[in-house]
Amino acid sequence: MASHTTQLHTRALPCFEDLLSFELSAPVTALRDRALARQRQEPGLIVPFEIIDARTWDRWRREREEKGGQAPAPRSRAGAPLANWLIWRARRCAERLRGMPIDVEPGERIVGKPEFRVPTEEEKAQLEEARRTLASMPPFPGGDAGHFHPDYEKLFRVGIGGILDEIESRSKTPGLADEQRTFYEACRIAMEGLSDFARRVGDACEATAASGDGRRRRELAAVCRRVANDPPATFHEAVQLMFLALIALWFGEDHGLTNPGRMDQTLRPFYEADLAAGRVTPEEALELIACLYIHLNRILWPGSAVAVMVGGRDGEGRDATNDLTYLCLAARLATRLVYPTVGLAWHDGTPEELMDFSTRMLATGIGDPAFFNDELIAEGLREHGVSKEDSYNYMNSTCVEIKVCGASHMWVTAPYYSCPRALLEAMEDVATGKRARPRTFKAFVGRVRERIAGAVSRTAEELDRIWEERGRTGGFPLASCLINDCLARGRDFDQGGPRYNWVENSFVGLANLTDGLAAVKRLVYEERELTIEEFHAILEGNFGKHEELRRRIVNTFPRYGNDDDEPDRLAADLAQFLIATTESNIIGGHRYVPGFFCWVMHGVLGAELGATPDGRRAGEPLADGAGAAQGRERRGPTASILSTTKWSHRKALGGVVHNAKFSKSLLRTDGDRRALRDVIETYLRRGGFEIQINVVGKETLLEAQKRPERHRDLLVRVAGYSDYFVHLDERMQNEVISRTEFATT
Repeated sequence: MASHTTQLHTRALPCFEDLLSFELSAPVTALRDRALARQRQEPGLIVPFEIIDARTWDRWRREREEKGGQAPAPRSRAGAPLANWLIWRARRCAERLRGMPIDVEPGERIVGKPEFRVPTEEEKAQLEEARRTLASMPPFPGGDAGHFHPDYEKLFRVGIGGILDEIESRSKTPGLADEQRTFYEACRIAMEGLSDFARRVGDACEATAASGDGRRRRELAAVCRRVANDPPATFHEAVQLMFLALIALWFGEDHGLTNPGRMDQTLRPFYEADLAAGRVTPEEALELIACLYIHLNRILWPGSAVAVMVGGRDGEGRDATNDLTYLCLAARLATRLVYPTVGLAWHDGTPEELMDFSTRMLATGIGDPAFFNDELIAEGLREHGVSKEDSYNYMNSTCVEIKVCGASHMWVTAPYYSCPRALLEAMEDVATGKRARPRTFKAFVGRVRERIAGAVSRTAEELDRIWEERGRTGGFPLASCLINDCLARGRDFDQGGPRYNWVENSFVGLANLTDGLAAVKRLVYEERELTIEEFHAILEGNFGKHEELRRRIVNTFPRYGNDDDEPDRLAADLAQFLIATTESNIIGGHRYVPGFFCWVMHGVLGAELGATPDGRRAGEPLADGAGAAQGRERRGPTASILSTTKWSHRKALGGVVHNAKFSKSLLRTDGDRRALRDVIETYLRRGGFEIQINVVGKETLLEAQKRPERHRDLLVRVAGYSDYFVHLDERMQNEVISRTEFATT
């Protein structure tokens, strides 16, 4: 792969000049505006799905009964798998893909999104009946089935028909066990469902050709019918097949938050071939990418995350930057919708032009790209047995959690742990007389650690049980066709087929725990101003008559995030403890993997938690990442990142977020943006995992609170993902506003 893109493109994109324009055509702009408007409405349903599921399940039960068997169950009493369970799962997927209503509308260049709507009164009655039928079905055990990234490269290389050929060939291998034969039969059913879905989308385009834009509709029909079996031959066909596969996985088999992934690498051969042949221009490619981005906003409402990753390195460790890297970033800026977020995999060989473009993009206030440490993440993956080639082919599954593309079954954010809850519980144990007062601060910290270790251990045991149960009452035949090495092993996605399998968690509120323990150390064990019981009573009263104490804690005590070695050492010790505690547990045969990010859970967990010793009031959000708590960085952005990188992030593949907010006025000149780039690269070179930047003034956010109708598409980085500011509840809006706004780098 080329080591860098051309000078022409790198200069054109950030300056709105030359060949590339950020202005979308009128039809695509209309699509974008409809997507934004639709996100303000109630989502609706894909109405037929439960009816289809019930009909398929009922037919399956009757077939079994007619053959003299029992209604299908996942395992026999002896514990042996019942072969027909995967067939049922495959039929469910295929029938959904054959019955899913398709929404075709004017201006589309990429098609296949499902129709969401409110059911009619007659359909509501049918849905109630369907739910009664489905109540007899063994429940899904739980665990993560989404945050999914298929092997797009293989799908593009051989096409749907090629995978069906592979299934047929492997099913004829001598000596297969019955379970393996059933597995391949289930995979065939699911893949044929995907093929039929692609044809149905083509038919829907053909059927609406007379209603306007007939030529384009017929072209789209032809594209969908070709990729229903054959490998894509053009950039347009590859993007279309990507979207069809994404929809089929998301809605046919419940792999919500399936990502487009490493688009600048998987689509690169098609783009370069089409560009050389004169079949596509950069502008046309940009619009196709933008159309895919827009459609992600038609299938997912605000408050979640879908991701694209660009940059990084190829399987041989060479820089993978190319024209599509810039086009994927430019499409994000052109669409300015909540999805997808775009991350940049940074390494020492990342071209300066790309970093300059990225900081120009950030200066617009879009919040993207976020920067991921390619070298650190690849090294961390290799420590988990991931091959060198695969270690460069990773993806933030949605926010910052890491998965290996096309070869992994990984559960993320399983679960989110509230770090300061353990601190309050340790204090409560003393206040209620359950345990004696610890004589030393070290002993008290040990109590907090015991609480955390116990919670992690109990959760790991339950997750291991669910992992095992998924092998019995789970099963994903379509995913198994698109994740290595399921077909090669003859084993389902839920039964050890993928190359890499593990579970990731996420710890929330490290800064609150650190600063809270520091407050306990000073007030209880050093100055002896309070006993643990007295401090606990003050917290139970939410600092009521002790506001002066709260302000003293907040304004004068040492704080993590200011390059102060005392609290930073405590944070580093706690982080390493959380990592080691997580890794000491085994789930599904692999060690449990830690993370430190929070999505929106710093708000959710904070709302459930009383006041904490760090001066945080009851109900307020916890810290929004692995850095300082909101508003507590007093010594500038460099000091903040120095604190966050005093502990190793390498093992935290569950994700580490460092949030920073800069004034827009700070980034007006090339020199300003260079200073921002220096801050970002300092963080990454020191071993930081991920850093994301908000460039929006406090005044703008306050104005958006007062007049939300004027700021419907104002995007902000929250904690690993982006959202419309006006979509956040008031508590979370205030959390974003409260973050330290750096006026200098």
